[in-house]
Amino acid sequence: MFKFKKILLSAIILMSSSSVFAIMMDTTNRKDLNNRKQGHWVYTNQMKKLPNYRAEQIVEEGDYTDDRKTGKWIFYFNNDKVKHILTYTNNRPNGYAIFYYKNGQKKEEGTWKNNKWVGQYKYYYNNGNLRNDWKYNKSGKRTGVQKYYHENGQLKIEGSWSNGKEAGTIIEYFIDGSVKSERVFNNGEIDAVASKKFNISEKPGKITTLPVVKKAKKIPAILTTKKAAIPVKISPWNGTGERSFLNKKGQVIRKGDFENGYLINGVVYMYGANGKKIRTTYYKGGRMVRVENHEDATPSK
Repeated sequence: MFKFKKILLSAIILMSSSSVFAIMMDTTNRKDLNNRKQGHWVYTNQMKKLPNYRAEQIVEEGDYTDDRKTGKWIFYFNNDKVKHILTYTNNRPNGYAIFYYKNGQKKEEGTWKNNKWVGQYKYYYNNGNLRNDWKYNKSGKRTGVQKYYHENGQLKIEGSWSNGKEAGTIIEYFIDGSVKSERVFNNGEIDAVASKKFNISEKPGKITTLPVVKKAKKIPAILTTKKAAIPVKISPWNGTGERSFLNKKGQVIRKGDFENGYLINGVVYMYGANGKKIRTTYYKGGRMVRVENHEDATPSK
């Protein structure tokens, strides 16, 4: 009986050690010994269960530090295009944010801080042309020159705001660029006597038609396998460029082209307790594009 308990205890310890090792080797969706999320996490719809998404689709991905979202987080539409990218600090959106239409065109962008926009903010039509070019103060109120545009890129409204209120003369333009109205404001209150309206083409204005802004496409770098000796001294790395990372056994766990610490084009490897490769995850353009599960790598009996 004592011998049986000893064998059982040894088996439990071996299984626990193998499980912990496998968790440590996995570079995504990892929790520490205190059950806190750490490192890069990728959520599929098997986890989120959102309507109109396939089960295997990626819904969002980003990094955790001690169970709190940090840095850049990417969210996706159900057509696999990027929905929005938010910058997190201590589990709250706090920094640069960008939103997209479902067709892939940019929708709005700016700096989100303490639940409000601050600094320069831009909103776009779904054809890529600029719609609003606004500026916010630190309190989240519009301040300075504000501009609105027609969908064809022609300036629509231009004027100054002060602490969220119109100030001075606000000029509105017809779609042909001629002046539509000149409204005069004092501390947000309109001066009806000083304000004027015009018929189309009556008063010349500004021709500011802008070209349609097309979303730039990154050409992915071609990865090449290189055999090189392990350097004796590792030089400082700024998070950008080609790089390979090894585990304690000298096995490659990540390699490819990185940008600001994020893997843009490359692969991530996961190993089993016996050191055999059990999963390969491919990244392209900063997104997970394919996962290969290899043969069972558990130790043979």
